[in-house]
Amino acid sequence: RQIMSSRLRYASGGALLGLGGLIYLTFRPTTILMFHVADGMGLMPLVTAWRSWMAACHPAEFWVYSLPGGLWAAAYILLIHGLLSQQSAILRLSIASSIPLTGIVSELLQGLHALPGVFDWSDLLCYTMPLFLLYICEIPKNKTIWQVSLTASPASN
Repeated sequence: RQIMSSRLRYASGGALLGLGGLIYLTFRPTTILMFHVADGMGLMPLVTAWRSWMAACHPAEFWVYSLPGGLWAAAYILLIHGLLSQQSAILRLSIASSIPLTGIVSELLQGLHALPGVFDWSDLLCYTMPLFLLYICEIPKNKTIWQVSLTASPASN
């Protein structure tokens, strides 16, 4: 049974993508790339007015620095999963997992000081949750695929 229609998946993915972008445009420093893109599109007067209107809001760091990455990871999962809905479950999950896994690995490498940046448990959680939800929704629907994948051993090949 299909949990979410393609149209709803695309709308939800677009909304999560937009919300993450709106958080960035509202609260992040104007030196990041997104502001150069907005300026190039002629949107900076609108962005500046929005930021002025929202200046009284001071959300916690989690909402500004961690949540957008999780929203974008979830948006990617929904959009890719929808685009690949006719493909095999393994292919869909592999490609849909790539961005969240990249975020998880980069956070872990930051924690090991093998990658520039600051390790943050909140960032790790925000990249992990959409991936976790994807798997708990998909594994029950595709039990036979997972049983075959998990029971196959290199010795039997």
